[in-house]
Amino acid sequence: MTGPGAGPDGLPEVPVPDALLLPLVEAAGDVLRSLDPADVPASLRHLQGFDRRGLLHGPAPRQLRRAFDGDAAFRAAVSERLRARPEVGSTLAAWSVGDAVRLVEDAATRHDLPLLASVLYACRPPGAEFGLGLVVAADERARLERGDADTARAHQRELAALEEARRRADAARLDAEARAARALDELKEERQARRAREEQAERAALAAQRRAEQLGAQVAQLEAALDAERARVTRESQRAHALEDDVRRLRAEVTAAVERAEQAPSRLQPGDAQLLADAAASARRLGETLDALRRRVEVAAEPARGPGAAAGGGRERAPARRARPALPAGMVAASREGIEAMLRGAGVLLVVDGYNVTKRAWPDATAADQRERLGIAVTALHRRLGCEVLCVFDGDGSGPRPPLRRGGVRVVFSDAGEEADEVVVREVQARPKRVPVVVASSDAWVREHAEAEGAVVVPAEAFVAVLVR
Repeated sequence: MTGPGAGPDGLPEVPVPDALLLPLVEAAGDVLRSLDPADVPASLRHLQGFDRRGLLHGPAPRQLRRAFDGDAAFRAAVSERLRARPEVGSTLAAWSVGDAVRLVEDAATRHDLPLLASVLYACRPPGAEFGLGLVVAADERARLERGDADTARAHQRELAALEEARRRADAARLDAEARAARALDELKEERQARRAREEQAERAALAAQRRAEQLGAQVAQLEAALDAERARVTRESQRAHALEDDVRRLRAEVTAAVERAEQAPSRLQPGDAQLLADAAASARRLGETLDALRRRVEVAAEPARGPGAAAGGGRERAPARRARPALPAGMVAASREGIEAMLRGAGVLLVVDGYNVTKRAWPDATAADQRERLGIAVTALHRRLGCEVLCVFDGDGSGPRPPLRRGGVRVVFSDAGEEADEVVVREVQARPKRVPVVVASSDAWVREHAEAEGAVVVPAEAFVAVLVR
């Protein structure tokens, strides 16, 4: 069937886009896959192994359309396959040149333009050329409308994105302003806190200076009293030595007199012999009294002999370095076993940096509860290991507090303006060098100064393991 405006073999000369002939291409692919190899057009033999999906993508649709246009036998087979579809028959039955415009508009509304174009292109009813022109024009118009709609949607998306960006920028600006305001408030608070700390530090420094002056005055008084006591002891010692010489001389004289009396012929009357015996007894009592006085003088002189006293009195010199607690070979001082081994030694003093230990053992308890729990734990430790225990806590600033004693444990508090760390080191310094000292603290300043005094410092964490055993 040949229509007006048709080309060779009656094919329409209207350039129809490949997308509008998709049903035609599907029918051509079905025909190609159903042909025997000998009946396949030469131009399509390389496509015979493709599946239905492969024939609808890439260059295959265009090659199928070209074979449809150039091979009459293949075109007849494809047209027959296409006509066999029910929708193609109804489309051909409804086609009319007079109603072509309406039919094309209806097909565009139903999105059936590819079906109508394929029917007109393959079956070539009367007015096919005119109908194809209308279909191509309708498709172009639809694509333009879709393009305008896509452009409008893209514009709307851009506007929405700009609005979202503006909103986020406003939110970021408000957040930045709020953070800047918070930073200013925090800076003001930090400045106020720093001024308060500086004022507190100045007050503490003044208090420490006054305390140092008081301690200096007390030290001067103690040194003066010590010098006076040493002078007194020296005088008493000299007096005792003089009395010893008198006693020895009197004893010698009494002994010589007794010997002479025994050797000489007795010319004494009975009363004279009694008087001589009384005199000898009085001399012995005098010697005993002088011996007791000498011993009392020596005892009184004993405290004045410190590390700097001369060795001429037969006293033992103080050791140059502090004695170390016994630690068995292979044990580490900072371990639970090592701490227990050291504390079992004879004469060992344990000094506990109170809150430095309790804040690791009972961090959620109040200060009073921490002190009570530590007191109970070190009392049990004293009973178990036999060591002397001294616990040092920071004072609350309410004034001097007397030391507390409980079951082999002594508890002391620092004075106002003084830290417990200083008291810990001072207590170590006050102990004689012959006393081994173990300090439980994780404070770096305490470790440095206590070790300089010869003490063994163990971490608070390791000591807590000993307490809670």
